[in-house]
Amino acid sequence: MGTSYVEFRKHGFWSRDRYLSGWLTTLISEVRAAVPMAPRLQPLISHWEMQNEIDGGCMALDLDGFLQDDENRGCILSAGASALMRTPDESKRTGQLFLALLRGEVITDASSPIDYL
Repeated sequence: MGTSYVEFRKHGFWSRDRYLSGWLTTLISEVRAAVPMAPRLQPLISHWEMQNEIDGGCMALDLDGFLQDDENRGCILSAGASALMRTPDESKRTGQLFLALLRGEVITDASSPIDYL
């Protein structure tokens, strides 16, 4: 079972890929359902869909590249709040960490002890 590191602004967390995949599937669905979905989020969603197909680790979400401005990050946070309610239980913790990371509340990095899974 692979794991991937989710990073944003030099902080992040490790997640098992199946949990990250479950979270991304729900989040992508929620962003697509947003009316209207910001056209500038389409490259992000396409990238995440491609990463979601990776089997065996090393999913690269490129949050720093796609969520540089507050508007895009705000759209994802808003959709994420709704998505978290529909996320499968096994992926819920990954979703919570993902949203906390985007809000600047996660201070761990790749070498921090993994006691949050």
